[in-house]
Amino acid sequence: MLIRLVALCAALLAAAGEAAAGTTWDRNADWLQQQIQACVERTEEFACRYFPARALNRLFGFGEFCNNERCLLSPEIAAELNKSDHWSALGKASDQAIVIRAQEMATGGLPVIAVQASADKGLIAIVMPGKLVFSKSWGLNAPLGVGARLDKPEASVYAQGLNFLFSDPAKVTLYVSK
Repeated sequence: MLIRLVALCAALLAAAGEAAAGTTWDRNADWLQQQIQACVERTEEFACRYFPARALNRLFGFGEFCNNERCLLSPEIAAELNKSDHWSALGKASDQAIVIRAQEMATGGLPVIAVQASADKGLIAIVMPGKLVFSKSWGLNAPLGVGARLDKPEASVYAQGLNFLFSDPAKVTLYVSK
């Protein structure tokens, strides 16, 4: 009986500790918002340029996009995704079923990213957990995301619909980490 009581108390304490710590998103919300603000205000040289690589490392431990010298840029990350065994393409953001699936995966704790690839520039946003939001411009519900725009830093977002970053969902591919 005493052993069961001790085990129950330990389980309750562990659960309480996990709940107090929150999700990786909760623990990193301030950092993400600071990085987006630094990008918008152009106060930190690499806030916009290396945001996707640094955020993926901080949130999910993906160190392969940064080394001691520098982090990969969005087009370089996009190229790596196609060669990686760790990432799978879900489909285009113009498909509501794909968007719903991506949002569910992100809310379930999986790393999900939105990629608009281009040879010389591109954009990568990280899909955040939460509810979909209707986008008039997309004509469908869009997932929440965080992303820094190198071309227009003032358009960088935290916890807003991906439609604020990407104008055409047909040009955006959603990926999930396996």
